[in-house]
Amino acid sequence: MTGFPPLWKRPLTLSGVMALLLLLWFYPVVRFTVHTWLGNETYLHGGLIPFISLWLIWRERDALKNIPPRTSGLALVAFALFALSWELGKVSNAMIIQQFSLVGMILCATWSQIGNAAFRQLLFPLLFLFLAVPFGESFIPPLMDFTADFATAAIRLTGIPVYREGNFLTLPTGNWSVVEACSGLRYLIASLTLGVLFAHLAYRHWTRKLLFLLASLVVPVAANGVRAYLIILIGHLSGMKLAVGVDHLIYGWLFFGLVMFLLFWVGSFFREGPAPEVSRSGFSSFPDSVVPRQRTEFTPIGILVFLALLPRWHVTHLESLSRSSAAPAAFALTVPPSWSSVPPESNPWTPHYTGERIKLEGSYASTHGLPPVTLFIAYYRQQTLGTSLITSGHTLVIPQDHHWGKIHESAHPLSVSAQTSPLPFTETLIRSESQHRMVWYCHWVDRHWVSSPYAVKAWEAWSVLKGQGDGAAVVVFSTPILADNPLQAQRNLQSFSQAMIPEIQRALEHLNQPQPR
Repeated sequence: MTGFPPLWKRPLTLSGVMALLLLLWFYPVVRFTVHTWLGNETYLHGGLIPFISLWLIWRERDALKNIPPRTSGLALVAFALFALSWELGKVSNAMIIQQFSLVGMILCATWSQIGNAAFRQLLFPLLFLFLAVPFGESFIPPLMDFTADFATAAIRLTGIPVYREGNFLTLPTGNWSVVEACSGLRYLIASLTLGVLFAHLAYRHWTRKLLFLLASLVVPVAANGVRAYLIILIGHLSGMKLAVGVDHLIYGWLFFGLVMFLLFWVGSFFREGPAPEVSRSGFSSFPDSVVPRQRTEFTPIGILVFLALLPRWHVTHLESLSRSSAAPAAFALTVPPSWSSVPPESNPWTPHYTGERIKLEGSYASTHGLPPVTLFIAYYRQQTLGTSLITSGHTLVIPQDHHWGKIHESAHPLSVSAQTSPLPFTETLIRSESQHRMVWYCHWVDRHWVSSPYAVKAWEAWSVLKGQGDGAAVVVFSTPILADNPLQAQRNLQSFSQAMIPEIQRALEHLNQPQPR
């Protein structure tokens, strides 16, 4: 058979039309996704995923001849859950949730027209569409840590002395740093995508598929550690003349290409042939010349349209409530008696947060002669994609910063007073060529102090759904570490935070109060 059975042309056409309508209705999500594909080499493959998925569906055309199309009520329930998920992603400005939800709605719209049996047959080609979503940036920090750990251990095993401070490595011949581009996420995403496709095409048994997928995840991570070690070794042995410029990237891609070739070459030895044809009980083959009469079911289509429109209408209503309760334009803090405002340092460090509604920065010194403490508060309200508190670009130190770098981070519960529970501040150590600093930071949203960005998104969504807006803030304290004495810096931050947090919380709650309409 050269094409799809005639019986399948109408449900597949309806599925394509509904997918196109969903893409148009949720166009902002599509535009952001395409922009990410084109603007980030890690996700450049995303534009090919829909075409690969269509090709995989085309390969199943002969199998569909024995499966008559049906409508599915279960698909409508799943569609409603994805629509709800999109709304939660929208009100919390979590674009990745919106992207996965849109793909899920497209899958469920197709499912509703082809039926449960056909959906099972096309399950992999449809699920493969989820790989078009740009994801994985949250893995960058742990991947960077693993790369630094691996490279440091390998260098020491080689007999070369190395001093490590965070992701900064110092060798007798020069300095190295493990930055975002060294995390190996690009290799991992590429390996995962190719591995999923290869496992589906080459193997029939789930054990072999899972083993190859596991190898597709483990091998690129380990290979990236070896790559980092080899680049540092080449640079060290050449007196920092090789592998320190553009050839650094060239060596990396050549090495990754070799590793991927070996992975798939080894995997090809375990390739399995196609599954034998098995007649499906309960289904009969329909000859091309005999096409049963089809009747379009408009009820599922109408329900899908309603379920797609409803979350957009509700979000529009919530956004109108947020706009009508705009926060004041500024706020001020009362400095505690034991502290006084002082001029900023000559070479200040500032967290990288943009798009805030209100920002406050200041330096304060105590009467005990300790180093000054800097305070940074960025308050966000009526958040959008470009003006959201939690984004991948908001961080204490950006990878492009050549003056400051992060060397250590750990959760640090802060006890403000005996009457309050510890606040989930995160303690981070950063450094420049001339200074080490200790940083404590935390997020405030809907009267809650939280450290996890996922918790921030969840509380923002809940606050918006309650009609109280999406007001949230990041609060950052920092102070220099003198004479390699972090305990003194901790005591300094503890003293300042206990004095200031009640005032900060009062000011943020005042900002978050809805204005009379």
